[in-house]
Amino acid sequence: MTAHKGKYNIKAVSNMLGIPPGTLRMWERRYQMIAPVRSESGHRLYTDAQVELLKKIVAKTKEGLTIRQAVALLEEAESSYAEADDRFAEWLQAVVSFDDRQLQQVWDHWFSLYSVEKVVCDWFPLFASRLNQWERGGKLTSAHRQFARSLLTYKLGMMLTTFPVVSSSSTALSIVGPDETDELPLLLFSVFLRLKGCRVIYIGEHVAETDVLAAIGQLRPAFLFTICTDPSSIERVSEWILFIGRHVPDVSIGLIGEGAEHHPLYIGKTKMEWEKKLHI
Repeated sequence: MTAHKGKYNIKAVSNMLGIPPGTLRMWERRYQMIAPVRSESGHRLYTDAQVELLKKIVAKTKEGLTIRQAVALLEEAESSYAEADDRFAEWLQAVVSFDDRQLQQVWDHWFSLYSVEKVVCDWFPLFASRLNQWERGGKLTSAHRQFARSLLTYKLGMMLTTFPVVSSSSTALSIVGPDETDELPLLLFSVFLRLKGCRVIYIGEHVAETDVLAAIGQLRPAFLFTICTDPSSIERVSEWILFIGRHVPDVSIGLIGEGAEHHPLYIGKTKMEWEKKLHI
């Protein structure tokens, strides 16, 4: 209940965020993203949840987004998350039953309702996140989760070879970085690139550094993308990137994954962030 109780006046929120009170008022009027409650004397009082939302917006602006883009991004994520609560029941039922055919049918139905990009960039990442939540909540076992992730990995792998490549597009090489145990986010990102018409060579994991250099020499990609989901591995991944960069300085390198959020080569975790960083 305390998260929904107004308790911070505008001066306190201004100090927390480093944003002038006048700017906060302007955001409220122009973008209507929050509606602070009013005290008996008519002063704004912000809830914990509203302060957290404002912190997210400020963080997005520091990443280079405009206020309008940041608000739209967060509203879209919130809408998708709420909608998923109602719609993921059939996904969960299929996973609990180890019913690969039912799960494939559910996915095919969703592809008939939404654009491929919407399913790949919004619904599938939410589904992967929900698998972890369902396991922690006792709705699934690790066997159920791995069953679903294996099917999703297979589905995305097939999609990488399905969509056409724009003849003039650059080649991107996707390689799972050292010590990484979760390739799914990189696979999702690679399918996003393919949907944009890019030629994507997805190599996966456990590739020796010398073999990475050999592949780059053969393919001559414009981009190399890798992943780090564990912050404790970012130092090792950074060393790997430096090694690759020293030998092939003409290749642009990008990082995804929660463990890389503070790395200078991090390109984001949403479609909007990827489009902005990569200019596509």
